[in-house]
Amino acid sequence: MQHHKNNRFDGCASIVDHRTMSVQTTVISPSRLRDFALARPVLFTVRLALAAVYIIAGATKLYDVRGFAEIVNMYGIVPIDLLPFVALLLPLVEVVAGVALLAGRDWGLALVTALTVLFLAVLGYAIWSGLSIGDCGCFAPGDIPSGHDDGSALKEAFIRDLLLLAGSLHLYLGRHTRAALHVPHP
Repeated sequence: MQHHKNNRFDGCASIVDHRTMSVQTTVISPSRLRDFALARPVLFTVRLALAAVYIIAGATKLYDVRGFAEIVNMYGIVPIDLLPFVALLLPLVEVVAGVALLAGRDWGLALVTALTVLFLAVLGYAIWSGLSIGDCGCFAPGDIPSGHDDGSALKEAFIRDLLLLAGSLHLYLGRHTRAALHVPHP
């Protein structure tokens, strides 16, 4: 006697023959893989992770605004007169964006995506210019271990931000299910 088991989230259909105890599993089809990637728990986890990154990054910069201002100054992009405002405002916007995303606000995802694109542009500029900044300023000032003053921290941060952008784009793709933007109710 055969029993069919269809697991909605793993994209596989298994057939178990209880007489021989053999299991036959089908290959995951692209449409089933898409269904899994856009499943409510996956979208919720991506949204939670993105929100946590932005809340933590902003909060740690707010803890040492002066140190963050010094790092921003190393990029040579912000005029010295605006540096204190940028060093305070940018982390506040990060925290607000993370909280808004966590709360399921549409504009929270847009703000997180815009910030990620901004950070990618700044990091890309720094890499292209050959700047050797040991601390990218992504999290708390001084959180990069020594030996990263060769510009490799900027490249690592650029790759990390590409992953964050991929997470944002994943949430945009999942918007039609509304799971990416609304906290599931118990």
